[in-house]
Amino acid sequence: MLENLDDKRLIFVTGKGGVGKSTCAAALAEALADRGRRVLIVETDAYSAISEILGAGDSSHKRVELKKNLWGINLRSHESLVATLSRFLPSQKIVKAVVGNRVTKSFFDSAPSVGEFVLLDQILLMSETETPAWDHIVVDLPASGHAVTFLSVPQTLNGMMRDVGPIAKRAGEIHAVIANPKRSAIVAVCLAEEMPVNETIELAGKLERALHRGMDLALVNMVHEQPFSEDSLESFKRLAAAAEVQNNPASILMQPDIEPFRRWIAGIELARQWHERDLYYLGILHDRLERVVELPMVYELNERAIVSTVAGHLNKGRA
Repeated sequence: MLENLDDKRLIFVTGKGGVGKSTCAAALAEALADRGRRVLIVETDAYSAISEILGAGDSSHKRVELKKNLWGINLRSHESLVATLSRFLPSQKIVKAVVGNRVTKSFFDSAPSVGEFVLLDQILLMSETETPAWDHIVVDLPASGHAVTFLSVPQTLNGMMRDVGPIAKRAGEIHAVIANPKRSAIVAVCLAEEMPVNETIELAGKLERALHRGMDLALVNMVHEQPFSEDSLESFKRLAAAAEVQNNPASILMQPDIEPFRRWIAGIELARQWHERDLYYLGILHDRLERVVELPMVYELNERAIVSTVAGHLNKGRA
């Protein structure tokens, strides 16, 4: 399922808030690590989901080992700023003076492009210089509403500086990697529901317009399976009609005094309706996007178990 990501060192993962983006990013990273690849999953200046999802310790701007072949880090913009400036300014004394100056600090804090640039600079630097090299760096980007802006910062910065100077040159190098589908991948996570599907399709269009490249993969999270065989469908529909649960099975399930048999029928009918809804929106995605991978609904309470199950599904069918 992930063959088109095999040769991509940088993999950017985004998606509408609430669709399980970080969980899917973790599952994707684990699936690649289970193939024997050396993988780093990166969060960008956010509350760390790694600690909860993958059971990591404190990953704030430091690398932690999560399992065999898999590491994680939560890059912080301030530390990334210091690290980036240290490469472009002649001494640490000047770096400290610049970072500690109230005027420049106010500029760095308010300028929307600075944080994104230094984070992307550090991510690309890890992909270029670290030994042994990473086979994949999976970046858990902000939600899709901000992802295109985030990825477009190097291009914008390079244009503002008219491609003059070392920072402009570096911005151009970062943009060249992001915009090249042979060097990086962009993965969107969504649910088989109206708003996430529409936002994912819109994201594909925005990527084409802003970066002149497409989306590599859409991961559809929590897809509901048909609760019984197709041979039994008509018989079940008659049973559901007789039990009067077809119109609103969810509200029936919330009734405390519902008889067990009717509750059971209502539960199956709700699952059937979710499956039909998912099929409808999956059809739209398959029609509009080139590559769509469906991830099953996982009925687990433990987040770590969910990640492992989804990772196993992503590697399904491989020898």
